[in-house]
Amino acid sequence: MTNRTLTIALLGCLILSTSTVQAVHVTAGWTDTDVGLQERGNGFYAGIQDSWSLGSGLFDILVAGEYVQKAGSQMRFYSDSHSGLIEGEAKVRLHCFQPAAFLGLCLPVTSLRPRFYTGVSVVLKLDETWDEPEGETDGDFNYENMDFQLHLGFSLEISRFLVDMRYSSGLLEQLIDRTSNAVLPNKAEEPDLPEDGVKISSFQVGMGYAF
Repeated sequence: MTNRTLTIALLGCLILSTSTVQAVHVTAGWTDTDVGLQERGNGFYAGIQDSWSLGSGLFDILVAGEYVQKAGSQMRFYSDSHSGLIEGEAKVRLHCFQPAAFLGLCLPVTSLRPRFYTGVSVVLKLDETWDEPEGETDGDFNYENMDFQLHLGFSLEISRFLVDMRYSSGLLEQLIDRTSNAVLPNKAEEPDLPEDGVKISSFQVGMGYAF
């Protein structure tokens, strides 16, 4: 077992072992992410979360463990012996594990439980997959294995159901540019190049159910 896998397993066990059965929400939803490439990408997330009230109950602490997909795409030039030089779309999908902790402000509404929250998370990259056209291209783009994120969100509990919306912004530089950024003969046709070291941001919407 690798150190990264062991860390993920320990964090998951910690979250599950500190949860109370009545308060645990299983969540899933949609993500829209800017990974620093030409186009944003869509994915999904799934997780488990639990919360504890503080003091009078207006504030609470929430912890979560989530699997999150982050995606994007970039137009690049490729060449092979049959087609020559062509422009094609390179798509990336980052598979991440994300343990998080939040501080929430719960509004005193009797039938509902609206919550504004903010928090931080550690993002551990599990895998990075690329879908590219056939042919050779100028170097590669890759992403760092770890990031920290700040979050700002809003959730609404209705009985056992949860609706959640969240904006997340990465703190560390993530994109690794291994290309030479060579200028093509026809500059007007050159795709927009991503910026080396760009940070990742995302927006996610989902639902949950309490067990």
